[in-house]
Amino acid sequence: MNPSQILKKYNIFPKKSFGQNFLINEDILEKIVSFIDLKGKNIIEVWPWYWALTEKLLLKGISAIDLVELDKKMVEILEDRIKTWDFNLTSSKLRLNNIDILKYEPIFDDYLVIANIPYYITSPILFRFLYDIPNKPTEMIILMQKDVADKIRKIKWNKSSVLSLYVEYKCVEVKEIIKVWPWNFIPPPKVESSVLYFKLRDVWDNALDKHFIDMIKLWFSEKRKKLISNLSKRFDHNKVSAIFDLLWLSENTRAEELSLDIWIRLVENMIKI
Repeated sequence: MNPSQILKKYNIFPKKSFGQNFLINEDILEKIVSFIDLKGKNIIEVWPWYWALTEKLLLKGISAIDLVELDKKMVEILEDRIKTWDFNLTSSKLRLNNIDILKYEPIFDDYLVIANIPYYITSPILFRFLYDIPNKPTEMIILMQKDVADKIRKIKWNKSSVLSLYVEYKCVEVKEIIKVWPWNFIPPPKVESSVLYFKLRDVWDNALDKHFIDMIKLWFSEKRKKLISNLSKRFDHNKVSAIFDLLWLSENTRAEELSLDIWIRLVENMIKI
């Protein structure tokens, strides 16, 4: 069945309370699952909804899949589709989890995240998989609001933000797979969408994570102020000024102007104060 037929069969209506906009363009669904080789991969699919993307994933020779769905009505539909679907995965290799994704704990050590998520929880989900959980994914493919995707990739503005730095700190690659226009959804969202691919770093300094997060928040707390002014709210101004001199930073520097490399060097020096 194509997505439109599935929606009709199960009498599915998008729920505004869940931020549901169903992607029904099969060509775009196929591009999402074909961007990288998924054969033998463990997959976590976030908010699979009525199975349209899941169906295509199951045809890619994946090793195992965990579906994480919050909407109980959708869980009932998924359970029915699992019963009637002819696939090679055993029940132990396909799990359906009726749980909030922000409380879900991955069972895989090596896995990939694929998600068509409500736009209002894009940042929390990214933060969850990039920072909160100990066994992080190797890659992620996420459909999100295009403005957010552009902000992550610093398109148009070419300036750093809290979100772009959070992502850049954990990823070696962020690439747009495809733009998605509103008419490819039911109901059409009021904004354009984008599918992004994230490849995470193999190694990172977990001990530096909390300092990096806390200081990024502090530095961007008042973006219009000079960076040194924000830092001096918590740290001795003279010591902060000395670090700026060490890194050849002007006292007129603003948080959004710095590259990730300078941010990391700044954090490393600030935590010594």
